[in-house]
Amino acid sequence: MNFFNKLKQQIIIVLIKAVQRFGKHRVTIMGNSFDISANVFNPKYYYTSAYMAQNINVAPDDVVLDMGTGSGVQAVTAARTALKVVAIDINPEAVRHAEINAEANGLKDRITVMEGDLFSPLRKEPVFSVILFTPPYLEGLPRSDFEHSLFDPGKALIKRFFSEAQSYLRQDGYIQMLYSSLADHEKALTIIRGLGWHCELMSSQETFSESFSIYKIKRNKIEP
Repeated sequence: MNFFNKLKQQIIIVLIKAVQRFGKHRVTIMGNSFDISANVFNPKYYYTSAYMAQNINVAPDDVVLDMGTGSGVQAVTAARTALKVVAIDINPEAVRHAEINAEANGLKDRITVMEGDLFSPLRKEPVFSVILFTPPYLEGLPRSDFEHSLFDPGKALIKRFFSEAQSYLRQDGYIQMLYSSLADHEKALTIIRGLGWHCELMSSQETFSESFSIYKIKRNKIEP
């Protein structure tokens, strides 16, 4: 990572922590209302949450996994259409708020929220047609529940997620992942491809500080 990206990351970390402390704890994203706390990632003041939600395209028979759900923005968005959504987060406070937000948006019957580290709460079955994933991408060591939403040192989480995901994704399913230019996304894509996945760019968007890309990621086909 070059010096300027490291500097940008440090500035972003300071800004995020200020927003978490002083930002509103009831916000609206795409017409849906979300309650959060200082320890749950605030979806209102960062581009990623709304951008990812705007690009969700699921069918009425889809079973969706929202990995790292936070306040539940992607789970609620997907559940407006999908048959069922499972939402997972390692942060117990995020799990509590995601459950509150699912009920407040009238989707409690379609959204199941679980606490756990990546796929740990699930049976190893390929039941999901779509997995939504916005991994943390800043360099640093998580020292609190909240900081798991920020830091992925050495891209260890990316490696672990894509090593395990094939056991939970249907053969014709895909992963929708958002990643940032600040975090050496080409390195992340190299890791993902090396684990047997094909990455297709769905959408990209520039902001004043960085660019974001959304990828559709599928397992490589094995020739007979």
